Amino acid sequence: MSTKIQTNRVIAGAAELIDRSQTIEFKFNGKRFTAHPGDSIASALAANGVKVIGRSFKYHRPRGLMAYGHATNTMVQIGDEPSVSIWLRRVEDGMVVKPVNAWPSVDRDVMSLTQMGDKFMPVGFYYKTFIRPQRLWPTYEKILRNAAGLGRLNRDVPLAKGFLKQYLHGDVVVVGAGPAGLSAAHAAAEAGARVLLFDEAPYLGGHWRYSGEDPAGLGRLVTAVSTHPNIHSFTNTLVTSWFEDHWLAAVCEKMLYKVRGKATIFATGALDQPILFDNNDLPGVMVGSAARRLLHLYGVVPGEKVLIVTANDDGWKLAQALKVAGVDVVGVADHRAGGSELGDEIARSGVPVYWQHTIAKAHGKKEVTAAEIAPLDNLNTRRVVACDTIILSTNYAPDNQLLYLAGGRFEYDETRHEFLPKTMPDSIFAAGRLTGTHDLTTEQDEGRLKGLQAAAFLRLGNEPGPQEKAAVTRRKNAEPVRSSDLMLVVGDKNGKRFIDFDEDVTDKELKDAIAEGYDSMQLLKRYSTISMGPSQGKWASINTIHLAAGVTAQTIAQTGTTTARSPVRPLKLGNLAGQMMDPVKVTAVHDWHVAQGAKMMVAGLWLRPEHYGDAAAEVKAVRERVGMIDVCTLGKIKLTGPGVPALLDKLYINKFSNLKVGRVRYGVMVNAEGVVMDDGVTARVGEQEWYMTTTSSGAASVFEWIQWWAQSGWGEGVHVTRVSEGKAAFNLAGPASRRLLQKLTDADLSNEAFPYMHVRHVELAGVPCRLMRIGFTGELSYEIHCGAGYGRFLWTTILEAGKKFDLRPFGVEAQRILRLEKGHIIIGADTDALSNPFGAELGWAVKLDKDDFLGQRALIDIAAKGGSKQKLTGFKMVDATIVPEEGLQVVQPKEGTPLGLETIGWVSSSRFSPTLNESIGLCWLPTELAEQVGATFTIRRDGELVAAVVYRGAFYDPSGSKLRV
Repeated sequence: MSTKIQTNRVIAGAAELIDRSQTIEFKFNGKRFTAHPGDSIASALAANGVKVIGRSFKYHRPRGLMAYGHATNTMVQIGDEPSVSIWLRRVEDGMVVKPVNAWPSVDRDVMSLTQMGDKFMPVGFYYKTFIRPQRLWPTYEKILRNAAGLGRLNRDVPLAKGFLKQYLHGDVVVVGAGPAGLSAAHAAAEAGARVLLFDEAPYLGGHWRYSGEDPAGLGRLVTAVSTHPNIHSFTNTLVTSWFEDHWLAAVCEKMLYKVRGKATIFATGALDQPILFDNNDLPGVMVGSAARRLLHLYGVVPGEKVLIVTANDDGWKLAQALKVAGVDVVGVADHRAGGSELGDEIARSGVPVYWQHTIAKAHGKKEVTAAEIAPLDNLNTRRVVACDTIILSTNYAPDNQLLYLAGGRFEYDETRHEFLPKTMPDSIFAAGRLTGTHDLTTEQDEGRLKGLQAAAFLRLGNEPGPQEKAAVTRRKNAEPVRSSDLMLVVGDKNGKRFIDFDEDVTDKELKDAIAEGYDSMQLLKRYSTISMGPSQGKWASINTIHLAAGVTAQTIAQTGTTTARSPVRPLKLGNLAGQMMDPVKVTAVHDWHVAQGAKMMVAGLWLRPEHYGDAAAEVKAVRERVGMIDVCTLGKIKLTGPGVPALLDKLYINKFSNLKVGRVRYGVMVNAEGVVMDDGVTARVGEQEWYMTTTSSGAASVFEWIQWWAQSGWGEGVHVTRVSEGKAAFNLAGPASRRLLQKLTDADLSNEAFPYMHVRHVELAGVPCRLMRIGFTGELSYEIHCGAGYGRFLWTTILEAGKKFDLRPFGVEAQRILRLEKGHIIIGADTDALSNPFGAELGWAVKLDKDDFLGQRALIDIAAKGGSKQKLTGFKMVDATIVPEEGLQVVQPKEGTPLGLETIGWVSSSRFSPTLNESIGLCWLPTELAEQVGATFTIRRDGELVAAVVYRGAFYDPSGSKLRV
């Protein structure tokens, strides 16, 4: 495959960010291209003459490099990472970049045929169509979801790691490192403030660096800031939010900075705004700042034949710079009547100049081939200019979203045609283009002024004098107007003039939305989706406000603006999720599991074996022979003292004060509302010593719960010790379990000497152990507890002794099948935050005749009202080959509801039982239905209705005889 040569690269400039001494390669749209280290993907593609970058969201129109920053037009996929901004991501050697929202390629996108049906996709069409018939909505939904979205999320890729956070503290936080921000930071630091300076660009200087003006002055200021001991600068760092008390969130790749200051200075600049004309979205149409970045930062010209449309001297400066770079500037159309020295100079060089003209239309299919310009006083008189690039420099909009979040309020300046700050909180300051200041020297002076004011607010220096403030104000007011009030050039009846490039919203659609009654900016935004894309309206909001004001015959001030919300720029979910701080615990025999090839799973905070290759075979081993599972994860609590019986009676819904020494009892805890919290067994191992186990997930919370109530007056004469990590625990289960254990001890383990639900202290292979005869699996079983230090030895010793009995280790999956066959519940899986014991089939454990206990009043009230409206019950599938997923809804027919169904319950547990050769489970049903053994009900699965029947009691060994042998 040949590698494309860079055709648009020109002679290096002083402000360049690239290293021309090295060349790297990357792929885009299946083709190879070259670039230099430091190139952004955008600059590298432009250098290689690539115009079509992506396809638009709705109509799949070709789109190119219109503006710098986060915009749908310039989102790409890199490997498995979707929605990457090509302006902000640097090229890496070997990088593979894929366009999004296009098939089979960005050059030939089949979905572009949707343009032919645009009449069937008016504004808000998603609210008006696909409503009926309701039964077809799942089909519509699938089609719409597949058509929408940018990029592809690969669910098989592990979650990205390495996301970090860091706390930063300073006196003054400066957002934006352009001329105003640099000057503000330096002035505040000179006054003694500790300054934190942030900018999303990989350099300091902001627009100054790519303006081509006074590079020596920029160098001096950048050096002064970079070397100042009171200033910490953060480039490539995006401030996404401002919260109360100067709490800012800033993101640099995988690092989230949590910034706390005492005063904040915003110098976030202004954004070039496009104007509306026919085909204003064609590749080759771009705003002036984007072209200046390409030229000065990367040595790339945006095209060969360039038409510039401007309303200020920035456009003329760009024309001059492009001519110096060798570009054919085919014309400059200026909204103004003349009077620009730069304009006269350009005209004398032979460039056609059109005063009081604007652009009316762009020609071309996949990119610009020509433009139509027209005089402002007669827009129907058109002149065609051949060109491949159209650069717009007519309007600016302050980038004010962060300042809005910080409490700044704005007013539309009818003279400058910009929304400028009117009021701000005392500790918030703004400077530079954000406030309408565009002159380079005045920006620096204003920045210095605000830096001194911020320091003075913190009592670190003197407030600037009134003369200095007045001088800056005077120079601001004397600046020429930079923005035109012309936003829209009405063109062909069927032409498309895009307001929002993210959402493909046109001026016609906006007018239609207003005509339908959505004339409030907040409603208009939501109905039309304007400003709801990745750019959040940065190149759409101003035009929207002007157009809405014209249609509704209101002033700009009366029309108002939309509300800014954080984050003001897109960021990764990984930055929000932060570090993987959940501690991962491993059991005493974890290494053995891994060595045996067990498939490990995360269970709460633990890594546990899910299975060792065949869960069904593990179930069979327990039912027919013997199996052993690692249950070190159980919570283990030691309670001692004469007050333990009274405390347990208050914590459990059943009674423990009458439990005899050597016995074990199952117990259930509820909270004050009667909601099931946890369950487990507690053994009385001495007159004043008790040993409690909890669920693995409840180990920490139950211990804290006990401590809370013990210290609240119920713990007199009680000492509570958590021994969870100090004890290893295994469950040996199956018909041969007694015979196996008997080989390792001289103690009598017969049923007479060691009955069901009893506890004994014995030595197994010389290791002191506590054995409890309990039966979660439904077979003869022993829960073995020993010191964690003995865990690995005892585990392997039991396995060695068990070879004669064909002992097989089993994992969590087999355990869940075994307990389900026995009808045992799992707290947190079969219960939720509303489940009470009566509904969870634990009513037999409730002893309402006890003295006061936690949840007693709530349970008495529930019992008085007839128990629970929903009840947990077993079920069997009519078709044993169907195993419904946990969480599926139980439904019944009901007219007037979506799909004609209403939800009456849900599946909490479901497995295929290899023992019974049936599909079984537990589910919540209305109590009346749950008590009808054999009643049929319906589960909705994958859009289909499948039948199940109610089953009460244990599926396996209902009499419990196998537990007591």
